[in-house]
Amino acid sequence: MTWSTVPILLVLYGFFKDFKPGEPFLFKYQTDFLNLTEKQLNGEIYPYWTYSYLITLIPIFLLTDLLLYKPILILESIGYMVFRITLVFGSGIFLQQIGMSFYGIASAAEIAFYSYIYAKVRKNEYKRLTSWTRASTMAGRTFGYLLSQTIVITGIGTYLTVNQISLISPILVFIFGLCFPRIQWKSLIERIKITTDMEILNEPTTYTEYAKFRVGKLWCNTKQIYGIGFVRKWSLWWAMTTCMSLQISAYSQTLWGEVQNEETTFNGFAEATYTACAAIAIMLMNMISIDWDKWGEAALVLISSIDCALLLLFSKAKTIYVMYICYICYRTLYQVMITIAQYVFSFFFFPRS
Repeated sequence: MTWSTVPILLVLYGFFKDFKPGEPFLFKYQTDFLNLTEKQLNGEIYPYWTYSYLITLIPIFLLTDLLLYKPILILESIGYMVFRITLVFGSGIFLQQIGMSFYGIASAAEIAFYSYIYAKVRKNEYKRLTSWTRASTMAGRTFGYLLSQTIVITGIGTYLTVNQISLISPILVFIFGLCFPRIQWKSLIERIKITTDMEILNEPTTYTEYAKFRVGKLWCNTKQIYGIGFVRKWSLWWAMTTCMSLQISAYSQTLWGEVQNEETTFNGFAEATYTACAAIAIMLMNMISIDWDKWGEAALVLISSIDCALLLLFSKAKTIYVMYICYICYRTLYQVMITIAQYVFSFFFFPRS
């Protein structure tokens, strides 16, 4: 497979990975069709996503390099498939808990998709491919959300219909995952030597030796990388804002449900607007050259302050349209800053990994 084919696969994978028509109406579907209560969803089902994500994130992070990325990509698609199957064909609290658990695993496995870029493509393409793949996921979400809103608002289908359509997406992602070229451990060793301009003592000659080499270098690399104040600052911001964004994503529909009725259920439009704005902003950021080492801290303070104000207004709002606006702005800012952080980190992490 030629190098030029890899970006196409990455963009297609990203598009269909986040093509989720059922997402904007998940709460409505689970309450109206699965007859689950708000208390059951918030207290007994949704937390399984958060905790499974928390429990599996570090093991998957460590295994991604050792398993050479592709198996984790496939694991992500399997997790999404199980989640969609339990939604469409399952009912009851237990099956929904299983589905949410696999959704958490799939969310944690997403790291393989983004790190695959830096293991496969040339370093001078990092920023461009980061923007492309981020924008492709936003485009997939936008198209999926607009499709679901159109189906619901025109009455040509129900909340069940959009979840049935959503089941097609992880199947396609699984197929794309199988098409990804495998990353050879020898090529990673060569890339480390080139990017660090250093010879490796006791260079691995087998995969087993490579695995031991990666595990052995993990602690050393961690101390080296997080000895850099710039990395610590961005890592802390990334961790905190991602946790908050996951909570907003998980529970915003519950808050919307308290004030909306069938005539004001435009969740799909709200989600599509946010993803479209994020995709445009991400592509614009790719065209702008900014010294983030100099301006990064100011950007973090400014964006975080705006986010805080948006969340405060979101929580106090009594009108669904104000909630939508706050949600769109918050989620767009999150995607923009995460994209910036991602390609800034790529120049720190990969050469040392």
